[in-house]
Amino acid sequence: MPRSARVTLSGRRLLWAVTAGLWAGIALGFAYYYILGSIGFFFLFFFAAAGIGYLVGEAVSRASGRYHGLKTALVAALSTVWAFLLPPVTAAFISFGVSWDIVVFTLSTRGVINWVVMAFAAYLAWSRNR
Repeated sequence: MPRSARVTLSGRRLLWAVTAGLWAGIALGFAYYYILGSIGFFFLFFFAAAGIGYLVGEAVSRASGRYHGLKTALVAALSTVWAFLLPPVTAAFISFGVSWDIVVFTLSTRGVINWVVMAFAAYLAWSRNR
């Protein structure tokens, strides 16, 4: 294809995609941990993670003008990881003592499951934009 026919991602669209991904990750991440803390139903993890990955990926896709490529896929995957890491780290800092027992990403059985769920959601966001 000639260079003039190729679709490129402008800097402005990339900035919108990053902004949309981070804000969607923040909102969905805190909602996920609120629901997780109040319900605690294990089977819900995978469905909620799939929803987070899809919705963050969709937010990045729409903000980038439906551009699909490596840059938007990375933004979507990293924003999804942000959604899973920010709430427990924030909870640890709010408690005025960084205790890794509060953060669910430990090497316990539940922590390993959370890493798997986070990787699954990031993959869904990645594939939505690739």
